[in-house]
Amino acid sequence: MAIIGNLHKLEKFFNKKDLEIVFNYFKEAIDTNSDIHKRICNLPAGSFEKVNITEEISALEQVFYTKNREDCFIESHKKYIDFQLILSGNEQMEYIDINKLEIENSYNDKKDLIIYKLVDNTSKFLLQENDLAIFFPDDAHIGLPKYKESELVYKTVIKFPVDLYNEY
Repeated sequence: MAIIGNLHKLEKFFNKKDLEIVFNYFKEAIDTNSDIHKRICNLPAGSFEKVNITEEISALEQVFYTKNREDCFIESHKKYIDFQLILSGNEQMEYIDINKLEIENSYNDKKDLIIYKLVDNTSKFLLQENDLAIFFPDDAHIGLPKYKESELVYKTVIKFPVDLYNEY
């Protein structure tokens, strides 16, 4: 059940107490005057920095150049829900249910990562400034592909524990 939309509209959709922490972080991340926004925007290209928000919830703040699709991979996670927010740039994302895929690299518990063989029958969508995509454990996704040409993307991904979400 992937969910894609504008940050401000999705915040109203989710009313869970622990998700308030996520959306407060995101609001600061898009506020050009906030320390979080400045921290992300000061990262050099190629950065993927983990920041703890709480003991259980973290963010992966990142700056990267998008790349050719064949240089990317399809992934999913078991322990975490990915909340992926674009601060600037365009990222061509792709989604497909994990049941339609063949595993290439089996589950890595330390990285919470399964990698699948690349296929062409994914649903494609473009994430732009303030767009948010939420991927649950059954949602395989491809990140980092370029839209029309390679460009610099500023992004943050909240890693939200599935166990916290399921408590409600």
